[in-house]
Amino acid sequence: MFLVEKANLSSYFQSTTKKSSHNPKTYQLAARLLDENIILHLKTLDLAPDSSNISLSWLSAAVSFLSTVHSEAEAQILNLISQADDYQALYMDYSLKVLDLCNLISSAVHRLIDRRLLMNFSLRLLNFSEQMPPPEKLNKAKDALVRSVNNREDPAKEKGLRAKSLIEELAELLGSLPRGTTSGGRDLIRRTFYAIGVLTVFVGSVLITVLFGETDIVKLRVPAEFLWADSVNGVQARIFDLIKPKQNVLLELDDVASQEVVIRDLIQVVVNGGDDAGVRVRLEGGVKEMATGAKRFSDGIDALTNGVNGLFRTVLKIRNGRLDM
Repeated sequence: MFLVEKANLSSYFQSTTKKSSHNPKTYQLAARLLDENIILHLKTLDLAPDSSNISLSWLSAAVSFLSTVHSEAEAQILNLISQADDYQALYMDYSLKVLDLCNLISSAVHRLIDRRLLMNFSLRLLNFSEQMPPPEKLNKAKDALVRSVNNREDPAKEKGLRAKSLIEELAELLGSLPRGTTSGGRDLIRRTFYAIGVLTVFVGSVLITVLFGETDIVKLRVPAEFLWADSVNGVQARIFDLIKPKQNVLLELDDVASQEVVIRDLIQVVVNGGDDAGVRVRLEGGVKEMATGAKRFSDGIDALTNGVNGLFRTVLKIRNGRLDM
């Protein structure tokens, strides 16, 4: 888990006595450039037409997309010379909520890591070298598989509710931002802030729905002033239509979970005295298939872990950087 330390900061967008040399068109061009970059990065979140499940790889891509957008938005804001101290408190509140959200998502990923440990333990016990593993190893492997299968039915409800609450708080915070044209530095900061906030709510909502099983998550519709509005609105609608009717929507976990059940049942047959050649062949084949699925599951967990850690570090770096402004 990460530790987030609160701090009293002097100024986020620091005031200056210099006057901006930019005209409204310059700010509008800067806003358009960020929009076009977001459209480009959104292509990493495209789903195949025949997709029926959300994958761990998609979740990790979504979190990495969010990190990239935060970094590019920050680079744009730092290049502004404007007076915008009134966004100081708002941003610090926003960034702290995002860090808290990363911590909660990290805890959900750790539950997947626990399940990976149970899978790997059972696979080590089910080692077909010369003969069928002895009964004591078979029983231990079966117990590990039972615990792994049951683990997905034990969501961390309290943390899920807190994560859902954070998304609602972020949406409410965004609602306090004024709307209007981009004619100056303050307008561009406001617009940029709103953009990263909306995208955070979108990605965060998907993660919370998938990892915690929470429903009725906030879904913000992006206003038409953003060039990427149709793209995000379309992806959001498709994603939630895909995961809404499912209890467990992770592709890699669904695949390996079905294999766990098959192997668990075959072990029970063997333990009950059904150790014939046919059962051995099916069990050995099932173990190989589960090992392949477990590898994909493990790679997906690692990618998502790296993605969440990366988002946390990005937001924390931006937040700490403003301490020195």
